[in-house]
Amino acid sequence: MEVSSLNLKNFRNYDNYRIDFNNGVNVICGKNGLGKTNLLEAMFLCAVGKSFRTSKDIEMIKNDKDKYEVGITIDKDINESVYITYDRKRERSIKINGLYIRKMRHLMGTLMAVVFAPEDLLLISSGPSARRRFMDISLSQLSQSYYYDLVTYNKLVNQKNIYLKHKKIDSIEIDVFNEQLAETGSRIIFERIKFIEKINEFSQDIHSYITDSKEKINLKYIGSFKTDAIENDCEKIKDDYYKILCLNLEREKEREFCLFGPHKDDLDIFLNNENLKMFGSQGQKRTAVISMKIAELKLMEKYTGRKPVLFLDDVLSELDKKRQQKLLYFIDGIQTFITCTDFDIDIDSQNVNLINLEQK
Repeated sequence: MEVSSLNLKNFRNYDNYRIDFNNGVNVICGKNGLGKTNLLEAMFLCAVGKSFRTSKDIEMIKNDKDKYEVGITIDKDINESVYITYDRKRERSIKINGLYIRKMRHLMGTLMAVVFAPEDLLLISSGPSARRRFMDISLSQLSQSYYYDLVTYNKLVNQKNIYLKHKKIDSIEIDVFNEQLAETGSRIIFERIKFIEKINEFSQDIHSYITDSKEKINLKYIGSFKTDAIENDCEKIKDDYYKILCLNLEREKEREFCLFGPHKDDLDIFLNNENLKMFGSQGQKRTAVISMKIAELKLMEKYTGRKPVLFLDDVLSELDKKRQQKLLYFIDGIQTFITCTDFDIDIDSQNVNLINLEQK
């Protein structure tokens, strides 16, 4: 799949803007403040329905305007277009191939996309929410049912947290919450574990290529409760999850918060059996993140049969020449969007489209 054009209206710093792309490498160049990242953000929005920069859609509406409009056309795929509007009344509409969709999950998988931004280089050093987001965005694109479970689960956690603040808690009602959380949460955990196993398969070979060494990277899913499920048995995970919730009711009442489940889980990254977050150098951490991002790209392609698009948001300037070349090696045949302030990138491709925003 390829994004052939992007249309913006009142999005960030753009009034009315249309831009066409080629099917290879699109380098978006210009000084800071011209809106390079805004273009990637708009396309990523059409892929997953949310920004990789903010959780507040209203921030993407141009100052003093009532709403933003974003549209992309897609080539070489079953889908041809995505069009999204959002206004200050918090009303959103999404059209795929000209038809309105009612549920956000129906957007997932329409455009497969992987974004690599400077903040992703802190994926290992940052808090667990960033690593959960890494898993959830990928899995949501791979499976609409995963996205549905994730939305349902988050609503249940919020509802239970509100209920835990009540002075009088009914044991039957709290048990209903626990049963629903165990049912939905176990499926999320199960899919995350499988996802990390697959990412491991790709990232280990990729990491070896990037480092030219025998260093071995290993990713491990860290649950907030122990389970002895054999071969990641989803039913056993559900049973163990339900039991831990029941056993810790008094703790949760005291804390007024759901203490266990996918919203508390994490991901550990090891290099030669040492935890990178604790013992890795900055260079080792960056290389590990590059390996994970490329693995994410390759996993999507293998398990869907469709080539995702890749967004590199000013990330090459953060890498030395060696890591730049190792990363660019994997983009052959992948439509790629690169933002930079100066076009000083050695790209071994004849199909490069240079877009200078200072001349728009």
